[in-house]
Amino acid sequence: MPKVSVCVPNFNNRPFLRERFETIFSQTFGDWELVVCDSYSEDGSWEYIQELARSESRMRITQTPRKGIYAGFNDCIAQARGEYIYIATSDDTMMPDCLEKMVSALEAQPDCGLCQCGLLIIDEKGKPLPVARQWNTFPLPAYDGNLTHRQNKRFAPHDGLLHPAVFTVYTSITQLLIRRTVFDRIGLFEGRWGSIGDFEWGMRAGLVENCIYIPEILATWRIHANQATQNLHTAKVRLQMIEMSRAALAKAKACDGNKLEGINVDDFVYFLERDFVELGCGEARGRGSKARFLLAQLMHRPRQVIDCVEARFRGRQWGQSHNPERYDRLKQVLKRYNVPKPVFG
Repeated sequence: MPKVSVCVPNFNNRPFLRERFETIFSQTFGDWELVVCDSYSEDGSWEYIQELARSESRMRITQTPRKGIYAGFNDCIAQARGEYIYIATSDDTMMPDCLEKMVSALEAQPDCGLCQCGLLIIDEKGKPLPVARQWNTFPLPAYDGNLTHRQNKRFAPHDGLLHPAVFTVYTSITQLLIRRTVFDRIGLFEGRWGSIGDFEWGMRAGLVENCIYIPEILATWRIHANQATQNLHTAKVRLQMIEMSRAALAKAKACDGNKLEGINVDDFVYFLERDFVELGCGEARGRGSKARFLLAQLMHRPRQVIDCVEARFRGRQWGQSHNPERYDRLKQVLKRYNVPKPVFG
């Protein structure tokens, strides 16, 4: 059996497939199989995939019904035979030593179910985005730069509890090498939340699995016009994240109830709920509509409404995910629950 199953779900991403497969074939680590599930693409993708498979014996290909992004992930995982799973989204790329270094990290840390690496965000032509739009400017490194700049080992449920407050610890699935046993333990991806459904799986995994982090950029995340994505900064999406957070904790407790006993998810979705109040008030037109919205939310989220109104009166900006006060509160909550601190190497 291969050590790693590289899983490539695809639907109509023909312009990016050549680069995607080249970065897989050029890996310095060779003990892998390539599982490709194409959802009946109409842009020549399937013909190109068939052509590649004729000359690559490690490649297994199939076509599966169109059921959404995460169904494609799950179809690949169901066919994978490797000890480790790497989901290589078909419009992204990886560095030549990506698998070698991540496999080595997990082999050295048998109690970790996940290995995470640094991320480079690129555009449609493969060029890096400006520094101000790179991963190291996202909420996780703003919360604690050591978590992204230094090698570290994070113990569950650290990442899962951090997840709702920083919008996701695992920004792109391409950052992760995952033990096959993780899927056996916590289950596959769910598609009912649309294109941000990996948020729920990432939180579920972070609640029960330890993670070893490598501070090297080994994978990319491509931003382009045709990708399936959502605007994350809307009240509707914040409500989805709240729903996903509650679902993830419920599922994780079913896997590892002892470790998560006594954890109140309200302490962590507080941050998303405050964002929801701020964004919802901002989306309401006119003072009357804003007042009615705040009054309605006061019945359900009194702490969050009071905090938002207080911040407004004090002249602080709303919706600032990098707000130091947000992170100070988060650290206090983690300390109260005695969440294990990361160990830095």
